[in-house]
Amino acid sequence: MFSAKYRGYDIDLYRSTRSRWIGGVCAGIAENMNWSAGGVRLAIFILFMFTGPLVIFGYIAAVFLLASRPSQQTYQAEESVYRPNANLKDKVLDKSHPASARVAEIRARMANIDQRIRRLEEHVTSRKFQFDRELRRSL
Repeated sequence: MFSAKYRGYDIDLYRSTRSRWIGGVCAGIAENMNWSAGGVRLAIFILFMFTGPLVIFGYIAAVFLLASRPSQQTYQAEESVYRPNANLKDKVLDKSHPASARVAEIRARMANIDQRIRRLEEHVTSRKFQFDRELRRSL
């Protein structure tokens, strides 16, 4: 159950071991997103001002849900398990494919789903399906 935690949830999300203040959560998020740790801490403080103890509970949960960053030797020894160069920001903002290609891929997937649903509806409303269902009921 917790194996994903120690793999960094496959997005290289860990608590920081270098620039940690309390639990290393803000610095870990900053390392993952390639932001400054001070900026993340400031954002957390501003969120605390608006939401109060909700941010504190979220921070405490993050301390328990995120593992500490493994050492560099662990990265090199288990490179297939830990992916140190993949982070959430890179995955979300992947610009290797243009947006038009992504839209075309999504459109093709939706057309495929629509075609499969139409075939399913045709089958369910066919006489053969009704006959098979009545035959199974009689047995």
